[in-house]
Amino acid sequence: MNTSDDFRLTAVHPHEHLQAVAQITSDAFANGQYVEEIAAQYIGNSHYDWDVSRLVWHKGQLVHHWGVWGYPMRLDGVLLKVAGVGAVTTLPDYRQRGLMARAVLDSLRGMRENGYDLSILRGRHYVKFGYARAWNYVTYRLKAEELPELPAPPPYELLGPERMAEIEACYNQHYQAYSGVAVRPTYRMLQAGDMNAYGWQDADGQLAGYMRAVPTDDKKTLQCLEATGDAQQGLAVLGELFKAGAYETLAFFTLPHQHPILQWLRRGACVVEDRYFHNSGWRVRIVDLASALHKLRPRLEARLQRSWLAGWHGSLLLDAGEQQATLQIKGDKVQVLEAAESEHAIHGGAEIGRLLIGSDQPEEVLAQAQMCCTGLGAELACALFPNLHPVMSQWDEY
Repeated sequence: MNTSDDFRLTAVHPHEHLQAVAQITSDAFANGQYVEEIAAQYIGNSHYDWDVSRLVWHKGQLVHHWGVWGYPMRLDGVLLKVAGVGAVTTLPDYRQRGLMARAVLDSLRGMRENGYDLSILRGRHYVKFGYARAWNYVTYRLKAEELPELPAPPPYELLGPERMAEIEACYNQHYQAYSGVAVRPTYRMLQAGDMNAYGWQDADGQLAGYMRAVPTDDKKTLQCLEATGDAQQGLAVLGELFKAGAYETLAFFTLPHQHPILQWLRRGACVVEDRYFHNSGWRVRIVDLASALHKLRPRLEARLQRSWLAGWHGSLLLDAGEQQATLQIKGDKVQVLEAAESEHAIHGGAEIGRLLIGSDQPEEVLAQAQMCCTGLGAELACALFPNLHPVMSQWDEY
């Protein structure tokens, strides 16, 4: 994978390149600190995809890194293969030379060859590469006086790294119905304090649930970043941690919209902050439209059957710009075919990715992206692509 002008584009070799990647990542994001920790955990002890990540070299010096963390993502009960992108950096003297564009295009080719359906990242500067808004930052906040009366918590403890397999199994079980979440393992924690998970056991001594509770830097807010098990027991544990720390505010961040704790909070007094971003935040890109649709096909059929279009016959063209596909619909059956002209179409470019993951109400996605719909395109979009409230847990961010 050679480039011109003395620049060389390569994949990442786990033994030859690990320290160089850790160093350029540390220099860009950690002021040159924690190089060994980055190498050992963030890259070396995670779901980093060595084959799809890309490096650009100039005369033996690493000058650009495009990192990919691959994982299965749940979407309405379906698993999609997602390429998470992070730790993207170019040395200052080598910027504005198109190096990232070379890495992106070659990585996307590798993603398709390796069976990825979507790519998701967070940050600016990626709209030009086909990344559309994925989901927002949603935070729930309560003041001390707004905390409800809770029962005494069950006996609980801070879970150490030896319990990581149990934590992962518990998370996968309790989060399997939510969209946007990763199937674990993703990262392996090295110390008990890394995850801040407080767990309790059932009558058989098995992990019944846990709460991830992390103080903010100013120690004024206790953040719940993850919750499994019985909601009332979890809230009781969280309430005791909150009072013991003399915090001013209790916050809930990266919990799925349908999570029973958030449903319980919405019955009482709380403030919900839904933070939108113009061209940053979490973003999604289609890697292989046909592959994603094939995997989603059972869900598309189920959604149609529940809609006013149940029993409808016809075809729908999905135009995502560089990729197109046709959904052939016959009653309760959906087939994914190569693109063909149809009177019913959704011309949405990169924003079709938002429909696929259900990033918002479909009517809002169509309006925000100014999609051109013909025939029953808009009605079919609403039936096929509901709001799934996708979100990724903070622990799995890359």
